[in-house]
Amino acid sequence: MNYYYDVLLNFSEDHLWNFYEWEENDSLLFAKKIPLFRVSFDTMKDFLTYHVSLKEEFLKQIAHKAIYQENDNIYASFLISDGKNSLALMALENGEATSISKLLVKDDNNLNEFMYTLPLREIAYEIGEKRKDKRVFRQYEKMKEFILEELNRLRNEKNLHKLKYLYYEWFKKEEFDIDKMYDDMIASLPNFSGSELSRMNYFIQLSYHQV
Repeated sequence: MNYYYDVLLNFSEDHLWNFYEWEENDSLLFAKKIPLFRVSFDTMKDFLTYHVSLKEEFLKQIAHKAIYQENDNIYASFLISDGKNSLALMALENGEATSISKLLVKDDNNLNEFMYTLPLREIAYEIGEKRKDKRVFRQYEKMKEFILEELNRLRNEKNLHKLKYLYYEWFKKEEFDIDKMYDDMIASLPNFSGSELSRMNYFIQLSYHQV
């Protein structure tokens, strides 16, 4: 079995964060040694796109093989690469690959450079539900959560003045019905671009000084 050494990972159940989206409060893990496999493009695509369950035969081969600096409770984890993309996965005893992580750019480049020297490995797995599609950067998702929380708070407090202010900045028109303002803004929030989220985040913060 091939291994990769000294790699920092940021496992998440829902999102595959790029290295530049990692944050200090994330539960980063340092793998001193972790199994490594070269896989086909189709296998990599499946692992990136779907939740997968590993078959028992493969799971037994990688169980307890990875060594982490400060965490020895991980049942199984491993790295895969198709020569263009690399990915780390963490699996439970039932075979469910619960968490995934991208790599820092230096590790990603290192893996992809020598991956073609390794034999292609067939991994036995079953495809499950599709992973969530992350269409915006992490900071934009946080902005969206902040805006949603603010709108909910303003409606619950029946703060007509602030809602009118935000509604006008949002749609460039006036409205006086609290429920309609709330419903209109909530309905359009999922379709906001990154720049629109940044803009409304700014106006919410500004509202605490002007309204």
